[in-house]
Amino acid sequence: MWLDGIYMADTFYAKWTRLFQPANATAWADIALQFDTIDARTREPATELRVHGYDEGKTAVWADPITGAAPLVWARAVGWYVMALLEVAALLPAAHPARERLLGYFRAVAGGLRAVQDETGGWWNVMSEPYPGRPGNYIESSASVMFTFALLKGLRLGILPKEEFTETAAKAYRGMVDMFVTENDDGTLNWEKTVEVGSLGSNATFEYYSSIKLRQNDLRGGGVFMLAALEWESRTC
Repeated sequence: MWLDGIYMADTFYAKWTRLFQPANATAWADIALQFDTIDARTREPATELRVHGYDEGKTAVWADPITGAAPLVWARAVGWYVMALLEVAALLPAAHPARERLLGYFRAVAGGLRAVQDETGGWWNVMSEPYPGRPGNYIESSASVMFTFALLKGLRLGILPKEEFTETAAKAYRGMVDMFVTENDDGTLNWEKTVEVGSLGSNATFEYYSSIKLRQNDLRGGGVFMLAALEWESRTC
C-alpha cells in the first residue's frame, strides 16, 4: 500500500459508496480498514509523519525485512494522504466510528508537519533525517501546497485548533505565493518546482527521490494551489 494510492483509490471508493450504496456497512468498514492499516504500517512515532508505503510481503527491494515499511518520508505522498483523510472523513456516515479515527490521524500528521515546517513556510521533498539542507533535497511545491490546503481546510472545519495552527497555515500560504507563483509578461501566472513523479516502483532511496526532474504548471501543484487559495480567501481566522 502506498500513501498516494490511498488518495487515488479510497476517495473514489468512499464517494461511490456515499452516492450509490450509503447503507453498505461492509464497504465502509473496508474503506476504514485501508486507513487503519496504512496508518499502523507507515507511521513514524517520533515525528508523526508517514513513510511512503509498505509491502505486506516484505519482498520489495525497499521494504524493511521486519515491518515491510518503506525507508523514507516522501512529502507528496504525505500530502495525498492528508487530503484523503479530510475528504473521506467527510464522506463517512456521521455516526461511523472510523470518522473520528481518521480525523485523529489527520491531527497527528498535522502536528508533525507543524513541527518540521521550514522557515520559508514550505516543506522538504524528503523528510527523513538528516534532511534540512541535505545536498539534492529542496522545498517542493506540490507537497507544500497540499499541506497548506489541508491545514487551512482543517482550520475552517474546526478540526484543528486555531491557536496552534493559524500562524503555521498563514506562513505556509504566504510562502507558497512567494516561492512558487511567478508572473509572465502578459500577466498570466505560473506554478513552479513541482516534482514530476515519485514511485515505490523504484529502490525508494534518497538518490532516487532527489533525482526526479521538476515541472512548471504541473496540476498536482498548481491545481492544489487553487484549492488552497480558495481556502485562504474564505478564511475567518
